Amino acid sequence: MSVRIHPAWVSPERFAEYEEAAGGDPDLASRLYEWNAEVSAALFEVIHHFEVLLRNAIVEKLAANAQAPSMVPGSPWTQGAKQIDEVAGRLRKRGTTVTLGRIYSGLTFGFWQNMFGPEYEELWRHALQYAFPNGRVDRSVIAASLESVNWLRNRIAHHGSLIDFATEVETAKIIRLAGWINRDAAAWIESIERVTELTRARPIIPARNVVIVPADDAWRLYNDFNQHAYLFPVGRSIRIVDHIAFYANQVVQPIIPRILRHDIAVDWNKGNATRLAKSKDNLDQQLARVIMASQAKGWKLSMFQVFLLTGPNDSETRKLASPITHSKRGRGSAFARSHRYHPLGELLSARDTSDLP
Repeated sequence: MSVRIHPAWVSPERFAEYEEAAGGDPDLASRLYEWNAEVSAALFEVIHHFEVLLRNAIVEKLAANAQAPSMVPGSPWTQGAKQIDEVAGRLRKRGTTVTLGRIYSGLTFGFWQNMFGPEYEELWRHALQYAFPNGRVDRSVIAASLESVNWLRNRIAHHGSLIDFATEVETAKIIRLAGWINRDAAAWIESIERVTELTRARPIIPARNVVIVPADDAWRLYNDFNQHAYLFPVGRSIRIVDHIAFYANQVVQPIIPRILRHDIAVDWNKGNATRLAKSKDNLDQQLARVIMASQAKGWKLSMFQVFLLTGPNDSETRKLASPITHSKRGRGSAFARSHRYHPLGELLSARDTSDLP
């Protein structure tokens, strides 16, 4: 006899999310909850291997540039001295000998992530960039990627839901990041990861929503420059969606293109654009045009994550009767500061953003 999860075991509030995704079917909700725990564990295993690889690469490059924990003020070790002291204190309390290796392993992921902030630009140029010899990317690209990994790590650690996320894509992002440090290590992680297999076993197909992206620049690229793509930082996560809507000029624009392809990390340079332009794949050629046009308009990051989109007149692009206005502005309105997710039907019937739940 199969045993079904009782909502009281996980709290009715937490389980309600799975029941809603399962259309009210308690057996399906139970399977979905179990799947979420399994895929979370598998994804945390990928993060585990990446985190060890990352901190060892950082320590090696900092040590090679005399950036040891005993260095004079101004180093990340001094800036993070409080966290280091806390780790050392916990080791002493347990009666464990304090060593550098034990301190390194006891520091949070956020400690390592913070080393790639703008205040360490000089350290990036002299040492930290060499921890990513295969990346050829800006510090800001690494910073955004690590921030995303840390966000995902915390979501898993707090047993959050991943049912609306493309878990195989999140895995691919981390493996790509690992490859910038060491290609053989990345290949090993890819060979043992279980996320892709578990993603195929997802008990339900998630609802394909629309993501509203708050970016005037993104709308200009799509509409004014006629380049049908949405660019955003490498590493950042978006839930499973199949259409994108643009919040620009204080309205949700009435053109809602469908996503044709998602590329998790695209080298943003003329050489890559030239290579893609020679491809026989129409989407590769579309991406080449986007790179060239955006660079001509001053978009100079070394790498972007890209959604290629349908054009305004494409049959798969949805159109609203009119733009959705945004009357609630100023303090208290977070609409223009983050991605928002809605079923297409909600957008089709909305006249103001206050109509969107």
